[in-house]
Order: sequence, then structure tokens, then C-alpha cells
Amino acid sequence: MNFQLYDELFNRNNYPVFSPKDHLPMDDKMCVCLSGELYENCCKKEVEEAAINRKKTPYVNEMLEEIYSKKDKKLLSYITEDKSLNKKNISYCAANKVFGDCDNKNHMRRSHTLSRGIVLKNLSDGEKVIRFNDHKVILGEGKDFLRNAITQSGYSEIDIEDASVTVSFCKKHDVELFSSIETDGNGNYSGSNIQNLEYALKAISFDIYYKIMNIKFLSELIKETKYVAFNPTGSKSTFFRDYSVLVNSLFELYPLMLKVLEELKLLLRDNIEPSLENISFELPLSKVNFSLSEIMVIEDTVCYTNVINAEKPYIIISYYKNNGRIISLDKLKEQFDLNHSNKRGKLKCLWPLIKGEFLINAQNIYFNKKAFKKFSDDVKVYLYLVHREGTKDIPDKVESECDKELMRILYGV
Repeated sequence: MNFQLYDELFNRNNYPVFSPKDHLPMDDKMCVCLSGELYENCCKKEVEEAAINRKKTPYVNEMLEEIYSKKDKKLLSYITEDKSLNKKNISYCAANKVFGDCDNKNHMRRSHTLSRGIVLKNLSDGEKVIRFNDHKVILGEGKDFLRNAITQSGYSEIDIEDASVTVSFCKKHDVELFSSIETDGNGNYSGSNIQNLEYALKAISFDIYYKIMNIKFLSELIKETKYVAFNPTGSKSTFFRDYSVLVNSLFELYPLMLKVLEELKLLLRDNIEPSLENISFELPLSKVNFSLSEIMVIEDTVCYTNVINAEKPYIIISYYKNNGRIISLDKLKEQFDLNHSNKRGKLKCLWPLIKGEFLINAQNIYFNKKAFKKFSDDVKVYLYLVHREGTKDIPDKVESECDKELMRILYGV
């Protein structure tokens, strides 16, 4: 597959199809290595041999551990991301189909899904920002080992120039389609239709780009070794299931990206109001110490979600009412507004949303460095585990104590 051609990237026939029953690739569809060959004529034989040999080949565990425990810059996931973003190995203009008239591929731009000049600048205080290190697979057991490994390798610093980047717009459309939230003088969030559509486009463009990048990573991983598809017992690992979820999710989101673009075009050209529903929360703070922009699913509805400092801090959630209104968000907004003079009450009522949706699910999330340094090691470990695994295995007392510290520092109060 050519990852620099829009029509190839967004053609479902160019991707593998998996059996809904056991998630195995279907013989007469594209191979998981994305060679362009059918699975039955490409990787199938080697995959079946790996299934047979996995249990009786003792060195495989060590080989896989070596693949996953390399230094960050030698990890296949890191290499895939680096080449995608810096060499533009994955590059396209998301506006190609709806707006057309794109720059040629030499003008595809590294663009920030969190606005660099507004959101990231306001978050960073002139320093680098902190993100989860999702490249690192922390292998090993024991409380002390996990504590040291997570505090040392679970997070990474990044300059705002390189934070929240995709190569998913040409230079022309990157300028034109985000002028209401990125042009000098337009930094304040007003809740206008144009701003909400632009923030929604930021969120979904991140998710789609990173899904394509993760699909590319899995295609490279299966080329490196077929054993990744199986557990030590010879049973299937989650590899094919994860691959299937990524591909299916990509083509569920793609029409929604087109819808945002189409509504943006109609608004700009004919001043036709969009059908995008928006709920925003203005936080009673001078600043919130994290920002994010990506897709969340709430009550089975895709939500375009942003947390920004522009200039004041806001949580912005947008969605299409195909399945009706999102009742839990309406109730949360009502509760938030009822606490109009109660700052503590407003912030407390938002915490289940921030932890339950944002901290657990977000990939495109960044933290203020000074605030992050205030976290105790226990909270850094807790935050990392919540992000990776959720809260189900965390004792209630630990969760309560860590939440208090997280709220205090993320809210900056």
C-alpha cells in the first residue's frame, strides 16, 4: 500500500478483513503485512507454521521480549512513528475529497492536532510537555520493579514543536481550515460554530492518522516475526483482534471526518448551520495542567473531545445526535451549571469524566511539566496504570488518595 496516496489509504479493499468469530485473517482478502497480495498467497502459511511451533520453540519468549524491551529509539513502534511524522512516510490531506484543490504531496505539512501557537503554548509555560510513553512495554513483576520502571520509562518529555503532530493536511488546507482557532487574535474560545467544527476536525484527524500509523506498525511487526500472533501455549494472542479493531474503527471514523469537513465547507461557503451538537465546560480556573484532542466514545456515540487553555480552560465535547442526545453529558452539564458559584463543586463533578474518559482512554494527551514534577512517584505509577489498564485492580483507598493529588495538581489548586 502507498501510505502517501489518499485514495489508497481510505479504500477499505486495501486492508485485511478478519473473521468475526475468531479474528483470523480471511484468505481471499488483503494480507496483514499490507503487501497487496491476498492473505492465502502471502503470510498464511508462515502464520500457521508459527502457531504449530510457538509452544515447542523455547527461544521465542526471549526473542519477543527482546523486540519489546529495546531502547525507545530502537523500538519498531518508535521507528514507525518517527518515519511517519519526520520522513512523512504517512502523509495525505484529509480535506482532499471534500475541498479538493490540495497542494501536491511535497507540501504535506506536519500539523498540530493541539494548536501549537495557542493550546500547547498556553499549556507549556515555555517548557517541554509530558506525555505517556506508549511505545514502552514494561515487562517484569514485583511492586518495586514496576515503580522504578514506570517512573523512569512510563513518560517522556517532548518539545511542543513535536507534540500532537500528524501529517494529515496540505499546507493550504492546514492554514485555511483552522483559521478561527489558530490565526493571531483568534486564540480565545467563543463557542462559535466555526470554532467547534475546527476543534472537532482536530480531534478526528488525530485519531484517524494514528490508527493508520498503528495499522502500519502491526503490518511491520507481523513481517518481523509471525510469533507475535500467538501466546506461549500456541493459542492466539490479541494481535489479530487488535488489528481488526483498528481497521474497523478507521472506517467507522472516516465517514464522520468527511461529515465534519462537509459541514465546515457548507458553513464557510453558504453560512449553513452545522448539525454538530456541542457541550462546553468553562473551568473556574486560570489554567488546567493538561490538554488533549481526540475521539472518545460516550454512550455508544462518537464524541470529538478537546481540553484546551484558550485563553481560559475549557472542556469541549461535540457529537452528532444520530442516536439522540447523550443523557449523561446533559446531566453533567446541568450539575455543573447548578454549581455556578461553587468552584469546588464544579471541579469535583467533572472529575469522573476526566478520569473515566480522558485519563484512561486518551493517547493525544499532554501535561504541564512543572505540574507533573509535583506528582509523587505513587501518583505517577497510579496515573500510568489507570491509563494502561483502568482502575479495576486498584484498591479503593489507593484510588481515593491518588485522585485527590491528581485533582489538586491537574486543576492547579
